[in-house]
Amino acid sequence: MGSFKSCLVMWKCRYLVKAFVLLVVFSKVSGLGSMSSIAISYGEYGSVFCGLKSDGSHLVSCYGSSSSIIYSTPAHFPFIGLTAGNGFVCGLLMDSYQPYCWGRSNFVQMGVPQPMIKGSQYLEISAGENHLCALRQPLMRKHRNTSLVDCWGYNMTRNNEFEGQIRSISAGSEFNCALFSVNKSVLCWGDETSSQVISLAPKDLRFLKIAAGGYHVCGILEGVKSQVHCWGRSLNLEQEFSVAHSAQLNVELVAPSDPFLSVVGGKFHACGIKIYDRGVVCWGYSVDKSTPPPSGVRLYEIAAGDYFTCGILAEISLLPVCWGYGFPSSLPLAVSPGVCKPRPCASGFYEFNNGSATCKSPDSRICLPCTNGCPTEMYQQVECTSSTNRQCTYNCSSCTSVDCFSNCSTAISEKKNAKFWSLQLPVIVAEVAFAVFLVSVVSLTSIVYVRYKLRNCRCSGKGGPSPRKNIGNAKEIAKDRADFDDLKIRRAQMFSYEDLERATEGFKEESQVGKGSFSCVFKGVLKDGTVVAVKRAIMSSDMKKNSKEFHTELDLLSRLNHAHLLNLLGYCEEGGERLLVYEYMANGSLHQHLHGKNKTQFDWIRRVTIAVQAARGIEYLHGYACPPVIHRDIKSSNILIDEEHNARVADFGLSLLGPANSSSALAELPAGTLGYLDPEYYRLHYLTTKSDVYSFGVLLLEILSGRKAIDMQYDEGNIVEWAVPLIKAGDIEAILDPVLKQPSDVEALRRIANIASKCVRMRGKERPSMDKVTTALERALAQLMGSPSNDQPILPTEVVLGSSRLHKKSSSNRSTSETTDVAETEDQRLVEFRAPSWITFPSVASSQRRKSSVSDADVEAKNLETRNCGNATDGLKSLEEEIGPASPHEHLFLKHNF
Repeated sequence: MGSFKSCLVMWKCRYLVKAFVLLVVFSKVSGLGSMSSIAISYGEYGSVFCGLKSDGSHLVSCYGSSSSIIYSTPAHFPFIGLTAGNGFVCGLLMDSYQPYCWGRSNFVQMGVPQPMIKGSQYLEISAGENHLCALRQPLMRKHRNTSLVDCWGYNMTRNNEFEGQIRSISAGSEFNCALFSVNKSVLCWGDETSSQVISLAPKDLRFLKIAAGGYHVCGILEGVKSQVHCWGRSLNLEQEFSVAHSAQLNVELVAPSDPFLSVVGGKFHACGIKIYDRGVVCWGYSVDKSTPPPSGVRLYEIAAGDYFTCGILAEISLLPVCWGYGFPSSLPLAVSPGVCKPRPCASGFYEFNNGSATCKSPDSRICLPCTNGCPTEMYQQVECTSSTNRQCTYNCSSCTSVDCFSNCSTAISEKKNAKFWSLQLPVIVAEVAFAVFLVSVVSLTSIVYVRYKLRNCRCSGKGGPSPRKNIGNAKEIAKDRADFDDLKIRRAQMFSYEDLERATEGFKEESQVGKGSFSCVFKGVLKDGTVVAVKRAIMSSDMKKNSKEFHTELDLLSRLNHAHLLNLLGYCEEGGERLLVYEYMANGSLHQHLHGKNKTQFDWIRRVTIAVQAARGIEYLHGYACPPVIHRDIKSSNILIDEEHNARVADFGLSLLGPANSSSALAELPAGTLGYLDPEYYRLHYLTTKSDVYSFGVLLLEILSGRKAIDMQYDEGNIVEWAVPLIKAGDIEAILDPVLKQPSDVEALRRIANIASKCVRMRGKERPSMDKVTTALERALAQLMGSPSNDQPILPTEVVLGSSRLHKKSSSNRSTSETTDVAETEDQRLVEFRAPSWITFPSVASSQRRKSSVSDADVEAKNLETRNCGNATDGLKSLEEEIGPASPHEHLFLKHNF
């Protein structure tokens, strides 16, 4: 009997817990990562909208451009609610009350996140940008006043224990917040470096609901007014770029004073649904060319992504609508405005019954919160019941506000207009009919008169332009257009699609040598026997983006010319095909040599040489192209190696022309590759040439360690977070690639590691420029090679900037007059020397350009460098020491070789 009672008690508790879960879930608002019936994912792989189906099955449907989410959406799992982050979506399973995630993330495990405490069940889940948190079901007995929140992901994987019952949680970009049940206060934890959310959290305010955004939190205050209060930082980038010091814009300064039913937070903005009319209002930063919030419509539910927001229309269709920037283009699914509950709606809620969303069980229903009261100058026309929502209307006899006058005047004018049109419509119709008749008669008369006058007209041979002359003009116009196109793209040859198809043998799979997200690369042989690489854009629905990247790369490479930039030979643009033709790189990419299955192990000198050559190419983009070019996608797979093992910087599809002043910034949305992406550019959209410097610093760490930029098989998956602390501690040997034998003099690699650590500093202003980085790398390479010897190969070559690419000439074939001419043009910065055969050292132009970084205290710099040699604890010397003037020994070395 006792066991039966205990089983009965357990069954009742489980039933009550499940009912409590549904009640809690239903009352939530959806922020950047809060749980709701809809969720929005965003990131570099595209945006996705997910929602629970309106048929009451609690199954999920997703639409958007991220294939990793679309194709992995579970088809048979019912969910209580959804949440989403950067590249992934999570739902709370209805059967097990555990989270289940799908999509792609380097920080949150897909499926059921691990480690998972056995038997854990959760009330709510909340996804931040790269993490997920879940609120456990309430504990019993002596622990009933303790709340447990489990988190997984970037800097958040731990089990958190809090005193007091938590009502709901909401995740921001790098932090999490909880709303307590009893005192309705807010507690936040995590990383507040960028947001200051934790320290600014109000201690004396009480909230009904909260929603976290990227760098701020907004909550609906308890009370009749239900106003919004926000804290944290909503960065107004336009102001921040124009102010020397970091400008901060508190969200509460721009939050509207309307009473709100719900509120959500995006990355730099917030939106809310007003209580009285369910209209939407947004505030904060918005991207240029953003779609404005819809006006004159009512919404049931809203959810925010990074730069856009979506909501469910309060109509029979229940279709979603989105505004902002970067949202999915088509959303053909009806979405449930809430969760089906197996009991009548509680007080303050009404049953949703417009017929478009149903519950499978006849005893279940969707309950929505009633609007709260009526504002001043309005009276309650219909009260809130279990089946209807409260409806308010204006009292036109006592108007004092603009909205009231506007609404009442509209109603009065509508009545007047109806009366006016009923009287005047017949008169207007008659007048329009007479005007049409009159115009027809006049037109017909004019046509007949002109034909009568021209019936005997004959064109004379002298009077008008001859057909032959017109043909000649047409040919001249066509020639002028062709000349203009040739002027626009001077060095790029136009190929026909048939020629390139024949060269690649029909673009067959055997000819493919590489593949990216938007293009494939094929090896081909032209008619004249030239071996080329043909980059073909993948046919997709987003042809606008493909065409933009195609024209960006074509336009830039047609004007840029340098020994260490990939040479563009031509292009083809026929119909929907977009093809670029490059010189063929016989030895693939640096990524293949460092991480490929059949990788070739370059020795330290070869690796550092490739780094120097890549730096020279980027230095040319920043310092010699006018205006400067920002590559935006520097990584090992975009450093190609030719048959002589010379490095070339490739893939300019994301490149941008920077401002003439290289220290100025561009306000651009983030683009690039994770792991190499400048964190300052990613967070603040603050793009300068220093963003390329950060990516190049990651590349240097990759060359030194042999690790990928992001490799989650290690405890420290991010190469910067792993390597920089070791470099600062002076433990350089710990980051060197174990596959290669350490050189006898590790000091050169120590110098390169110090350069890399400076390049990956968080603030762009603290990073060195590329010309200084190149100078330091060249000296490190000279130190790594040691003193010159006679058995080193010396094959001098000449590269003339602005001419054709990499002309090789034997020094014995050059006349004295040629040498004199070169010497005379040094001041014009046109000539640079390459030797030995696989090493590039500073050009005359580069050397002259870098004189500004050389101090007058040459002797002191030399002595300081000698003192610090071999001191492991002084690994991070100042930048001035690192790129100081060359020592006399280095001068002799350069003179001997060149």
